[in-house]
Amino acid sequence: MDGALGIPKGKYSMYKHGMCPAVSRVQFAFYKEEKKIAEALGIQTVDFTEDQFFSKGSIMGVEYGAPYSDVILPPIVGPDSVEHRYFTEDIPVGTVVRYRLAKQLGVDAPVIESMVRLGSLACNHDFLAEGVSLKELGLDGLSREEVVKLIRG
Repeated sequence: MDGALGIPKGKYSMYKHGMCPAVSRVQFAFYKEEKKIAEALGIQTVDFTEDQFFSKGSIMGVEYGAPYSDVILPPIVGPDSVEHRYFTEDIPVGTVVRYRLAKQLGVDAPVIESMVRLGSLACNHDFLAEGVSLKELGLDGLSREEVVKLIRG
């Protein structure tokens, strides 16, 4: 359809076309593991309920407190390949760092690990080898207390 949901014909939008209950379940599971990492550090995070991940505007609309978020989310196009920054930046930076921090803190994070491993396979990259290390961030080998002190410092 030409211009469906504000997206030009022939274009894909993760925010408009990629949301479904299966994706929301994965997002919620990922969020629960993020919460475990934060709890291991003694850091309080925003609490979201499972049903908030299933809203029309996704968790982004809830997080930013956007009324009618399904309408105001901009018509962002993409990703259009596995070389898009949503893969080549988000996985080796944000997701790999979460995974490594979870391991260092002894937090079980099978969903986060799966995202790194499946993303690596899909993108034909070794994001664990290429991704940001805790050493690069000055977090390698630090205790929970030392990590928190560095973050808050």
